[in-house]
Amino acid sequence: MHDDSLAAAILTFAGLLLLTTSSAILLKRLRVPYTIGLVVIGMALGLLATQYNMLAPILQVRLTHDVILYVLLPVLIYDAAINIKLPALVKELIPVLMLAVVGVVMSMLIVAWLTHELTPLTLGGALLFGALISATDPVAVIALFKEVGAPERMSLLMDAESLFNDATAIVMFSIVMVVVQTGHAFDAPLMTRAVLEFFYVFLGGIVIGALLGFAMLVLFKLGRETVFVQIAHTTVLAYGSFLIADHMFGMSGIMAAIAAGVITRTYSKRVMADGVKLYLHPYWEFMSFVANSFIFLLLGFQENLLIKDLDRSESFVPYLVIAIGVVLLARFLVIYLLIPISNRLPKSPHIDRPTRAIMFWGGLRGVVPVALMLSIPLDFPERRLIIDLSLAVILFSLLVQGTTIEWLMGYLKVKAND
Repeated sequence: MHDDSLAAAILTFAGLLLLTTSSAILLKRLRVPYTIGLVVIGMALGLLATQYNMLAPILQVRLTHDVILYVLLPVLIYDAAINIKLPALVKELIPVLMLAVVGVVMSMLIVAWLTHELTPLTLGGALLFGALISATDPVAVIALFKEVGAPERMSLLMDAESLFNDATAIVMFSIVMVVVQTGHAFDAPLMTRAVLEFFYVFLGGIVIGALLGFAMLVLFKLGRETVFVQIAHTTVLAYGSFLIADHMFGMSGIMAAIAAGVITRTYSKRVMADGVKLYLHPYWEFMSFVANSFIFLLLGFQENLLIKDLDRSESFVPYLVIAIGVVLLARFLVIYLLIPISNRLPKSPHIDRPTRAIMFWGGLRGVVPVALMLSIPLDFPERRLIIDLSLAVILFSLLVQGTTIEWLMGYLKVKAND
């Protein structure tokens, strides 16, 4: 007997992979960013699948909270981490942490206040929306800035901010969720708990990733003569660091994968075989390409939820526009209030005006907000509206900001490796 469901799943996977790789050829010729183009293709494919039974199995493939966090994200984060130069990251740590910590909290409060005032969301629902949408998305930001060939320092600033602010967003989201569900007041003990939990999640993730990274160096040394075994060990490290930190200890899987990846880059050259240097980065670029392809294609499928709602009712469309404007305003205030402060601090490198403009417009939202919004309980009264607002912001972020960032770089005369 044959397992038809397994065969169908593999065939669907192969078909979608063929679609994404073929699309890469077309999108490159059209000079459209690959990841952005895939979102549009995913939306179109999702609409076609509702009309033709032959494509119906595609609708069974969807992004879920667990697929994003435990299957796709570890690959992308680890790939980004092994390309981060530790001395350069340390040099930019002040502005990065200001944006990733203070900036996320500031953005959450601005977004929550304005959406509560201007949309039907209650204060609790507005805080949830603000918490999940305020962090720039590492997947979208890293993929786009790599494609458009942003200057090395600008890419580092944007990549590091989008990676680090995950811990802040998850802590704030979890605290707000507890408050909303229990009716607990925002008092001093709760604020203290939030601060302590942030350090536990953020620093704990770094510690777990670092410990696993150093432990893996031992295996790298033992397997020095076997190139592909060492590369396989990096795969184990990427998933192991993320899942152990997030799933077992409730810490930041992203920070763990970053720490593990940075250690791999910084120390493993002493214990890795010479051939690994030839294969390691191409291997992880391929893994990242596949993960990115499925993330953005499936993100297009997810956006069909918003399109279906627009067909059902146009009464809430103004609220979608308001949400987009509010998130942009919050990002603008974060960049143009915090960066000048960072520039005045000792040992903090100056960030010029063109870089600030690109950091504002390039603060994309993507799959991490999707993972958070999908974790909202099904019985939460405002879940549908929060999802709609989130999808609208993500769609605008990718299709408008993502497609114009290269033009903005040209207009500001910002070139690669400046």
